[in-house]
Amino acid sequence: MIEKTQAIVLRIAPVSNTSRIVAWLTPDHGKIATVIKGAQRPKSPFLGQVDLFYTCELLFYAHERRHLHIARECCALRRRDSLRADWRAAAAASYFADLLARVTPYEAPQPALFDLLDRALDHLAAEGVVEAFVYWFELKLLAALGLQPRLDVCLECGQALLPAQRHASFALARGGLLCARCAGGPDGAAAQVSSDVLAMLAGWQASAHPRAALRTRCTVAQLSELERLLGQFLRHHLETDGTSRAIALDLLRRKVGAACAGWQLRVAAQVGRSQIAD
Repeated sequence: MIEKTQAIVLRIAPVSNTSRIVAWLTPDHGKIATVIKGAQRPKSPFLGQVDLFYTCELLFYAHERRHLHIARECCALRRRDSLRADWRAAAAASYFADLLARVTPYEAPQPALFDLLDRALDHLAAEGVVEAFVYWFELKLLAALGLQPRLDVCLECGQALLPAQRHASFALARGGLLCARCAGGPDGAAAQVSSDVLAMLAGWQASAHPRAALRTRCTVAQLSELERLLGQFLRHHLETDGTSRAIALDLLRRKVGAACAGWQLRVAAQVGRSQIAD
Protein backbone atom coordinates (compact mmCIF):
# COMPACT_ATOMS: atom_id res chain seq x y z
CA MET A 1 0.00 0.00 0.00
CA ILE A 2 1.32 3.45 -0.92
CA GLU A 3 0.87 6.21 1.69
CA LYS A 4 1.45 9.96 1.43
CA THR A 5 1.96 12.23 4.41
CA GLN A 6 3.93 15.12 5.81
CA ALA A 7 6.81 13.97 8.00
CA ILE A 8 9.54 15.46 10.20
CA VAL A 9 12.95 13.77 10.27
CA LEU A 10 13.75 12.62 13.81
CA ARG A 11 16.74 10.32 13.33
CA ILE A 12 18.96 9.02 10.55
CA ALA A 13 21.04 5.84 10.77
CA PRO A 14 23.17 4.07 8.13
CA VAL A 15 22.36 0.50 7.07
CA SER A 16 25.00 0.33 4.28
CA ASN A 17 27.40 2.65 2.49
CA THR A 18 24.57 4.16 0.47
CA SER A 19 21.29 3.36 2.26
CA ARG A 20 19.76 4.92 5.35
CA ILE A 21 17.00 4.24 7.85
CA VAL A 22 15.05 7.38 8.76
CA ALA A 23 12.70 7.77 11.70
CA TRP A 24 9.89 10.23 11.01
CA LEU A 25 7.10 11.87 12.98
CA THR A 26 3.88 12.16 10.98
CA PRO A 27 0.43 13.50 11.86
CA ASP A 28 -1.41 10.57 10.26
CA HIS A 29 0.74 7.58 11.19
CA GLY A 30 2.63 8.75 14.26
CA LYS A 31 6.25 7.62 14.35
CA ILE A 32 7.33 5.53 11.39
CA ALA A 33 10.66 4.29 10.05
CA THR A 34 11.56 3.95 6.38
CA VAL A 35 14.48 2.53 4.47
CA ILE A 36 15.82 4.90 1.82
CA LYS A 37 17.71 2.70 -0.60
CA GLY A 38 20.67 4.33 -2.32
CA ALA A 39 20.13 7.58 -0.42
CA GLN A 40 23.82 8.55 -0.67
CA ARG A 41 24.38 7.69 -4.30
CA PRO A 42 25.41 10.67 -6.45
CA LYS A 43 22.29 10.50 -8.62
CA SER A 44 19.82 9.61 -5.88
CA PRO A 45 16.58 11.66 -6.04
CA PHE A 46 16.70 11.81 -2.22
CA LEU A 47 19.92 13.86 -2.10
CA GLY A 48 19.18 17.23 -0.53
CA GLN A 49 15.62 16.20 0.32
CA VAL A 50 16.19 14.41 3.66
CA ASP A 51 18.14 15.65 6.66
CA LEU A 52 17.63 16.23 10.38
CA PHE A 53 14.84 18.68 11.26
CA TYR A 54 13.43 18.78 7.71
CA THR A 55 9.66 18.74 7.26
CA CYS A 56 8.99 16.75 4.11
CA GLU A 57 6.24 15.40 1.93
CA LEU A 58 6.82 11.65 2.05
CA LEU A 59 5.52 8.88 -0.20
CA PHE A 60 6.23 5.36 1.08
CA TYR A 61 5.31 1.72 0.64
CA ALA A 62 3.66 0.65 3.91
CA HIS A 63 4.27 -2.84 5.26
CA GLU A 64 1.25 -4.00 7.27
CA ARG A 65 3.12 -6.54 9.42
CA ARG A 66 6.20 -4.56 10.43
CA HIS A 67 7.21 -1.04 11.32
CA LEU A 68 9.95 -0.64 8.72
CA HIS A 69 8.59 0.75 5.43
CA ILE A 70 10.25 1.70 2.13
CA ALA A 71 10.47 5.33 1.04
CA ARG A 72 9.50 5.93 -2.56
CA GLU A 73 9.62 9.71 -2.93
CA CYS A 74 10.44 12.64 -0.67
CA CYS A 75 10.32 16.39 -1.15
CA ALA A 76 11.62 18.83 1.46
CA LEU A 77 8.97 21.41 2.39
CA ARG A 78 10.94 23.24 5.12
CA ARG A 79 14.70 22.71 5.38
CA ARG A 80 15.39 25.13 8.22
CA ASP A 81 18.90 25.82 6.94
CA SER A 82 19.69 28.26 9.77
CA LEU A 83 19.89 25.32 12.18
CA ARG A 84 23.11 24.32 10.36
CA ALA A 85 24.73 27.57 11.50
CA ASP A 86 23.13 28.24 14.92
CA TRP A 87 24.58 25.50 17.12
CA ARG A 88 22.54 26.50 20.18
CA ALA A 89 19.28 26.17 18.26
CA ALA A 90 20.56 22.91 16.75
CA ALA A 91 21.20 21.55 20.26
CA ALA A 92 17.60 22.29 21.29
CA ALA A 93 16.25 20.87 18.02
CA SER A 94 18.27 17.68 18.53
CA TYR A 95 16.85 17.29 22.03
CA PHE A 96 13.27 17.85 20.86
CA ALA A 97 13.64 15.34 18.03
CA ASP A 98 15.27 12.75 20.29
CA LEU A 99 12.58 13.17 22.96
CA LEU A 100 9.75 12.75 20.45
CA ALA A 101 11.48 9.70 18.97
CA ARG A 102 11.60 8.09 22.40
CA VAL A 103 8.11 8.83 23.70
CA THR A 104 6.05 8.42 20.52
CA PRO A 105 4.76 4.91 19.72
CA TYR A 106 4.90 3.49 16.22
CA GLU A 107 1.86 3.69 13.94
CA ALA A 108 -0.32 5.83 16.26
CA PRO A 109 -1.64 9.09 14.76
CA GLN A 110 -0.10 12.10 16.52
CA PRO A 111 -1.37 15.32 14.92
CA ALA A 112 -0.89 17.37 18.11
CA LEU A 113 2.71 16.22 18.60
CA PHE A 114 3.52 16.75 14.93
CA ASP A 115 2.14 20.29 15.05
CA LEU A 116 4.03 21.06 18.28
CA LEU A 117 7.37 19.87 16.93
CA ASP A 118 6.84 21.53 13.54
CA ARG A 119 6.11 24.90 15.18
CA ALA A 120 8.99 24.51 17.63
CA LEU A 121 11.49 23.80 14.86
CA ASP A 122 10.18 26.77 12.87
CA HIS A 123 10.69 28.98 15.92
CA LEU A 124 14.23 27.69 16.52
CA ALA A 125 15.15 28.27 12.88
CA ALA A 126 13.71 31.80 12.82
CA GLU A 127 14.36 33.12 16.32
CA GLY A 128 17.08 30.99 17.90
CA VAL A 129 16.68 29.64 21.41
CA VAL A 130 16.69 30.62 25.06
CA GLU A 131 16.55 28.12 27.90
CA ALA A 132 13.00 29.07 28.92
CA PHE A 133 11.74 27.98 25.48
CA VAL A 134 12.93 24.43 26.21
CA TYR A 135 10.83 24.31 29.36
CA TRP A 136 7.80 25.77 27.56
CA PHE A 137 8.14 23.02 24.94
CA GLU A 138 8.32 20.34 27.64
CA LEU A 139 5.14 21.63 29.26
CA LYS A 140 3.32 21.60 25.91
CA LEU A 141 4.57 18.09 25.17
CA LEU A 142 3.26 16.86 28.52
CA ALA A 143 -0.09 18.52 27.81
CA ALA A 144 -0.32 16.86 24.38
CA LEU A 145 0.37 13.49 26.02
CA GLY A 146 -2.26 14.05 28.72
CA LEU A 147 0.39 14.23 31.45
CA GLN A 148 0.50 17.93 32.27
CA PRO A 149 1.04 18.64 35.99
CA ARG A 150 -1.88 20.07 37.96
CA LEU A 151 -0.82 23.48 39.21
CA ASP A 152 -4.15 25.02 40.20
CA VAL A 153 -5.50 22.84 43.04
CA CYS A 154 -4.21 20.62 45.84
CA LEU A 155 -4.46 17.03 44.63
CA GLU A 156 -5.38 15.81 48.12
CA CYS A 157 -8.04 18.22 49.42
CA GLY A 158 -8.99 20.11 46.24
CA GLN A 159 -8.15 23.52 47.68
CA ALA A 160 -7.52 26.13 44.99
CA LEU A 161 -3.90 27.24 44.83
CA LEU A 162 -2.98 30.63 43.42
CA PRO A 163 -0.05 30.82 41.00
CA ALA A 164 2.04 32.56 43.67
CA GLN A 165 0.92 30.19 46.45
CA ARG A 166 3.63 29.77 49.04
CA HIS A 167 4.50 26.58 50.89
CA ALA A 168 3.19 24.36 48.07
CA SER A 169 4.87 21.02 47.47
CA PHE A 170 5.17 19.14 44.19
CA ALA A 171 4.15 15.47 44.41
CA LEU A 172 6.14 13.92 41.59
CA ALA A 173 4.35 10.57 41.38
CA ARG A 174 0.88 12.12 41.53
CA GLY A 175 1.72 14.82 39.03
CA GLY A 176 0.72 17.97 40.83
CA LEU A 177 0.73 20.17 43.92
CA LEU A 178 -0.08 19.59 47.56
CA CYS A 179 -0.97 22.43 49.90
CA ALA A 180 1.00 22.96 53.11
CA ARG A 181 -1.61 21.09 55.16
CA CYS A 182 -1.61 17.98 52.94
CA ALA A 183 2.11 17.85 52.24
CA GLY A 184 2.75 15.88 55.43
CA GLY A 185 0.67 12.89 54.30
CA PRO A 186 1.76 9.91 52.19
CA ASP A 187 3.45 12.34 49.80
CA GLY A 188 5.33 14.05 52.59
CA ALA A 189 8.58 13.69 50.63
CA ALA A 190 7.25 15.90 47.84
CA ALA A 191 9.66 18.59 46.67
CA GLN A 192 9.15 22.19 47.70
CA VAL A 193 8.44 24.62 44.87
CA SER A 194 9.27 28.31 45.14
CA SER A 195 6.34 30.63 44.47
CA ASP A 196 8.05 32.46 41.59
CA VAL A 197 8.86 29.23 39.71
CA LEU A 198 5.33 27.94 40.32
CA ALA A 199 3.93 31.16 38.84
CA MET A 200 6.16 30.76 35.77
CA LEU A 201 5.09 27.17 35.22
CA ALA A 202 1.40 28.03 35.57
CA GLY A 203 1.69 30.96 33.17
CA TRP A 204 3.65 29.04 30.54
CA GLN A 205 1.32 26.08 30.80
CA ALA A 206 -1.68 28.32 30.09
CA SER A 207 -0.01 30.07 27.13
CA ALA A 208 -0.43 28.57 23.66
CA HIS A 209 2.41 30.75 22.32
CA PRO A 210 6.01 30.68 23.59
CA ARG A 211 6.04 34.47 23.91
CA ALA A 212 5.13 34.12 27.62
CA ALA A 213 8.32 32.15 28.25
CA LEU A 214 10.46 34.28 25.93
CA ARG A 215 9.49 37.47 27.76
CA THR A 216 10.23 36.04 31.21
CA ARG A 217 13.57 37.12 32.66
CA CYS A 218 14.73 34.14 34.70
CA THR A 219 17.53 34.13 37.25
CA VAL A 220 20.13 31.38 37.33
CA ALA A 221 18.49 29.96 40.45
CA GLN A 222 15.07 29.90 38.80
CA LEU A 223 16.41 28.17 35.69
CA SER A 224 18.15 25.61 37.88
CA GLU A 225 14.91 24.86 39.73
CA LEU A 226 12.96 24.59 36.48
CA GLU A 227 15.56 22.20 35.07
CA ARG A 228 15.42 20.00 38.17
CA LEU A 229 11.64 19.98 38.61
CA LEU A 230 10.68 19.33 34.99
CA GLY A 231 13.57 16.91 34.53
CA GLN A 232 12.37 14.77 37.43
CA PHE A 233 8.81 14.89 36.14
CA LEU A 234 9.83 13.84 32.62
CA ARG A 235 12.00 10.99 33.86
CA HIS A 236 9.25 9.69 36.14
CA HIS A 237 6.27 9.92 33.76
CA LEU A 238 7.97 9.41 30.38
CA GLU A 239 10.70 7.04 31.60
CA THR A 240 13.46 8.89 29.74
CA ASP A 241 17.08 8.92 30.92
CA GLY A 242 17.53 12.64 30.27
CA THR A 243 20.88 12.31 28.46
CA SER A 244 19.97 14.35 25.38
CA ARG A 245 18.30 16.94 27.63
CA ALA A 246 21.42 17.35 29.74
CA ILE A 247 23.60 17.74 26.63
CA ALA A 248 21.28 20.37 25.13
CA LEU A 249 21.03 22.44 28.31
CA ASP A 250 24.79 22.26 28.83
CA LEU A 251 25.37 23.58 25.30
CA LEU A 252 22.82 26.36 25.75
CA ARG A 253 24.66 27.64 28.81
CA ARG A 254 28.14 27.59 27.35
CA LYS A 255 29.89 30.68 26.00
CA VAL A 256 32.39 29.55 23.40
CA GLY A 257 34.17 31.17 20.49
CA ALA A 258 33.49 30.60 16.83
CA ALA A 259 36.35 28.08 16.71
CA CYS A 260 34.42 25.74 19.00
CA ALA A 261 31.04 26.16 17.32
CA GLY A 262 31.59 23.43 14.73
CA TRP A 263 32.52 20.90 17.41
CA GLN A 264 29.48 21.81 19.49
CA LEU A 265 27.20 21.41 16.48
CA ARG A 266 28.57 17.94 15.79
CA VAL A 267 27.94 16.91 19.40
CA ALA A 268 24.36 18.24 19.24
CA ALA A 269 23.68 16.54 15.91
CA GLN A 270 25.02 13.23 17.24
CA VAL A 271 22.04 13.10 19.62
CA GLY A 272 19.69 12.96 16.65
CA ARG A 273 21.90 10.62 14.59
CA SER A 274 21.97 7.86 17.22
CA GLN A 275 20.67 4.45 16.27
CA ILE A 276 16.91 4.19 15.95
CA ALA A 277 15.43 2.63 19.08
CA ASP A 278 12.80 -0.07 18.80
